[in-house]
Amino acid sequence: MATATDLTQKLAQHFRRQREAFYHAESLRVFVRDKVEAGTFENLQDEIYKGVIDTRDAKHNDQLERVVAVTDRAHLLPLTAHPLVHNTFGDDKHGICHQLANDERLTWTE
Repeated sequence: MATATDLTQKLAQHFRRQREAFYHAESLRVFVRDKVEAGTFENLQDEIYKGVIDTRDAKHNDQLERVVAVTDRAHLLPLTAHPLVHNTFGDDKHGICHQLANDERLTWTE
């Protein structure tokens, strides 16, 4: 049986991974800012949003389950037609979900 300490460690590890993913996405945003046409990164955020919003809106047992489902869905999104396809990795996609949450476009609670 899991203890409170086990749960705390699991949540701390999850938080660390998501924080790293957020900063991957921030690094990508800064990296491409002067290298691509204005709005390209924002278009990538829109693509991620459109790809995860139904997962976000689905029924989940709790907020952690929702975060995991949404970021997992983002990781699987094919971006083959997007100009940043060769510069965008799984952590970037996860992190973009958190950028969208910071911008209040995605929320983890109902």
